Amino acid sequence: MMMAQLTIRMPEPLRRQMKRFREVNWSEVTRKAIEARILLEMTRRQKDRHVMVEAAKMQDEIARILASRYTGPWSGVEVIRYWRRGRYSSWTPQ
Repeated sequence: MMMAQLTIRMPEPLRRQMKRFREVNWSEVTRKAIEARILLEMTRRQKDRHVMVEAAKMQDEIARILASRYTGPWSGVEVIRYWRRGRYSSWTPQ
């Protein structure tokens, strides 16, 4: 397997501490840390995707329920305006 080269910058005190442990393969330590982080990020994204799919299913169910309750023409824009008027005091009827 061909290996790519990676250059990193670190504070000099950290580098001096690493030199005290010459028996440690720092390349391997770095490789393992990067692999672990990639696995963590992939797991997070899968969980995020699962949460989004579940939220979309819930949204579809809510839309289905509302559609069964309200028949006739309605405008999403008008609904948004209605709720915004109620939220902002300057628009709220006195």
